[in-house]
Amino acid sequence: MGYDFDSDSGTDSSPFSRMSGKKMAALAILVIIGAVFGVQFLFGFPLKDLFRKDVTDTARVVIKDDQGTCIVESSDREPRSIPNCHYKVGDLLTITYKEGTVPIEKYQLKS
Repeated sequence: MGYDFDSDSGTDSSPFSRMSGKKMAALAILVIIGAVFGVQFLFGFPLKDLFRKDVTDTARVVIKDDQGTCIVESSDREPRSIPNCHYKVGDLLTITYKEGTVPIEKYQLKS
């Protein structure tokens, strides 16, 4: 009437103990992928910002302040600034920026 533990009896109740190594690795990979997508969902998918495409547009200098910062406005009507700008108000520039962002990556006088 004892409570002897028989390790060969197959009474292991853990579903993971009966899984093969390959199935366990596949499950671990699925859990990791699910966790990554869960975090991305919670934070508004910030990984997609890494893969934004470049937009090249024509912009006009609309304001230049005393510190030499130019404010340009492109076709998306979003004002963007260029520090230490040597252009004049009214000059047309070719600017490059990432889609959906404000910072300008490259700029030059349109020829």
